[in-house]
Amino acid sequence: MKLSVDWLNEFTPLSQIPFDKVLEKINTSICEIDDVEEFRLHLSSVITVKIKSLEKHPNAEKLTTTIASDGTKDYQIVTAATNVKAGDIVPLALPGTKLDGKEILDSELRGVRSQGMYCSEKELGLALESSGVLIFPPETTLGISVRKLFLWEDTILTIDNKSITHRPDLWNHFGFARELASQLQLPLNEFPFQQDTKLESGNDGLSVTKSEHAHAYYVCSIQNVNVAPSIPKIKSRLEKCGIRSISNVVDVSNYLLLELGQPTHFFDRETLQSTTFSVVKSEEGTSFPLLDDTTPKLQKDLLLIQNGKDPVALAGVMGGKESAVTDNTKNIVMESAVFKREDVRFSIRKTNIRTESAVRYEKGLDSYTCLSVIHRAIQLLKENGNPNIKVYEPQGFNHTESKSVTIKTDLTFLRHKLGKNISQNEVTEILHRLGFTVTNHGEELSVLVPRYRQNYDVTIPEDLVEEIGRTIGYASIQTLALSMAVETPIRNPLRELERRVKNFLALEVGFNEVYNYSFASPTDAKLEASEESSSLKIANEMPDEHSLLRNSLYPGLIKQAKLNQDRFETVNLFELGRTYHKKGKGSELAEERRWITILSLSKNKPNDLSAIELEFLNLRETISELFQYLNLPKFEWTKSNRNYFHPNAGLVLTYDGTEIAELGILHTRYADDYDLKRRAILSKINMEKLVDVWEKLGRNSHFIPPSNFPQGQLDLSLLMNEKDSTESFANLVQTMKIPELESVFVQTIFQGDSVGVGKKSVTYRFQLMSYDKTFTQERFKELSDSLVETAKANGYSLR
Repeated sequence: MKLSVDWLNEFTPLSQIPFDKVLEKINTSICEIDDVEEFRLHLSSVITVKIKSLEKHPNAEKLTTTIASDGTKDYQIVTAATNVKAGDIVPLALPGTKLDGKEILDSELRGVRSQGMYCSEKELGLALESSGVLIFPPETTLGISVRKLFLWEDTILTIDNKSITHRPDLWNHFGFARELASQLQLPLNEFPFQQDTKLESGNDGLSVTKSEHAHAYYVCSIQNVNVAPSIPKIKSRLEKCGIRSISNVVDVSNYLLLELGQPTHFFDRETLQSTTFSVVKSEEGTSFPLLDDTTPKLQKDLLLIQNGKDPVALAGVMGGKESAVTDNTKNIVMESAVFKREDVRFSIRKTNIRTESAVRYEKGLDSYTCLSVIHRAIQLLKENGNPNIKVYEPQGFNHTESKSVTIKTDLTFLRHKLGKNISQNEVTEILHRLGFTVTNHGEELSVLVPRYRQNYDVTIPEDLVEEIGRTIGYASIQTLALSMAVETPIRNPLRELERRVKNFLALEVGFNEVYNYSFASPTDAKLEASEESSSLKIANEMPDEHSLLRNSLYPGLIKQAKLNQDRFETVNLFELGRTYHKKGKGSELAEERRWITILSLSKNKPNDLSAIELEFLNLRETISELFQYLNLPKFEWTKSNRNYFHPNAGLVLTYDGTEIAELGILHTRYADDYDLKRRAILSKINMEKLVDVWEKLGRNSHFIPPSNFPQGQLDLSLLMNEKDSTESFANLVQTMKIPELESVFVQTIFQGDSVGVGKKSVTYRFQLMSYDKTFTQERFKELSDSLVETAKANGYSLR
């Protein structure tokens, strides 16, 4: 948002305070300033001059030599302009002026000295295109800068919008000046809300239908307007704040927006089909032309202004084109209203139209300005070229006219929250300056909030603490040590376990942690079909892709993998997060569950199933190592089917009979839905179940003294059907109770012509350890033979 310092000075004498002190107070007590700029400072050296004479250039056919005067000094200027003559008053850029990045010099053109350059409207920034030099009216004062002539001698403050998003009262010059006056203890001129204008009796036929869709809505009839350019004061102030001047009627609406923060709108009376106005909700597919030359098809329940049965404006956002003020307009209807901020935000979100009016409405305006703004508009219309207008009495309603907010608190609370022993007189004086009405009952205070601060802004005692704190300056509050006992925190097993799991995945095996939103789309909610019906819809609906609370962490990881699949060969991700489930809870709060979810993106081609199976086994081994790291070695992997995993590519991990984790390869139909080019191996661990097992069994000692003898290993390759589980033989070996066997796992899987169609060769590795003697060749052969016999006895073929 841009603010004119010259405009602010009209309401409070900021010129009495050093400017750097004003800026410091704004930054420390009100909001952040993004930029401070002298408006069009480069035009200070462009002055008004009168051309005294013209002569043909002696050495150039298309150039003219002129003599111009600023009233005290003459200048010789060589120009190619053909639209100037003796007696014209024109802008002259003196040497040293920079226009469009080029510096004007005192130079010679074809042997004749030129002491500057005459300027066009385009060169002065007044038009995108222009032909010839700009010629001023004959009564223009000579020798003054163009900045002064156009009332551009001003400093513009660019305010960071995010820092005042909770303060709708600051989104205008008067409100900002009011705040500065209170902070700097300066007088305030309150004239904008105290205009007394003479109105014609009657309503000129207009009427308004009461509606619950607006806090307040008024219209009034204005006759005998004359549409023309605005006066310099209004035109320059709009330009300095980044708004293009249109006409003396439309400009008044924009001027009011910047001056008082109250949006208004003017309709051309002759284009309206009815005299009745109402605020209604749209039907699906409603359409009418808007001022931005679009005709969108509106969704259901958008707020509209309706004239009779015809929509004429998207309430609080944009007016309709067919009822807009034109150069031929003679009679107008003025609208002054305050709409519910929730409705305006809904319209912005659904139409993607964000105007200056909508930005203010969505902050939550109060309705107390609706009528007074109409009186101010009448005065501005008269000042801006319409002295003979006839204005009839406003018609409408105000549902929140009697609304008030009173906050009860006491000095003990304020002092405790501030951390400073502030006196009652100081508290009262500060709040009075800020517009609050304070009633004291001993140390208890009853504070009436001013109308311009009561909507969503100052509503609880803590808000008063903020008002006092920023006014006295947070730097004035002494930093003290905490006056509280430092006690040992209560142990949180879940948080402790989460840190251990994250440390293992990030530091031990090199996975990358990601954070995703807790929102999901309907498509995301269908990934884990068993949880689809538990999706929890967000009441204040967001865009469709964020309309639900997530019931699975998989979609977020898959989307992250999609973004990185073409950037990195290795994509190993994990996320710790919550999911939300409403199924079976009725009117109760939804159930939260906490998970660690893992995704590993395959490095191989999607049809290279053998290589992908090896990657799957590697991730299974990583998760097995995690459980070993957590001192939980007695887990079991079993085959399981999940609809989102490929058939025969899904496992679950159980511990002490409790299912804790799952692992599988994402089904191609889901990979296609998310445009995933590479196979994804997914796993998730239920942290709440894991912490129960970890607390009960993870603290048991599983320590075995290391053996004094070297470890041995055996490899055995078996031929089996392509779809056979590799886990079956490993489980079979575990039942043999081999005393030296420490672990068994799949080392490699091979498929190819040499093993036959529909077959695969699986190599198992057996880790062996003896604690009483060194392995001998005889014992190795004995173990190898027993494994081979067991394999043959159970229908497996050696390879």
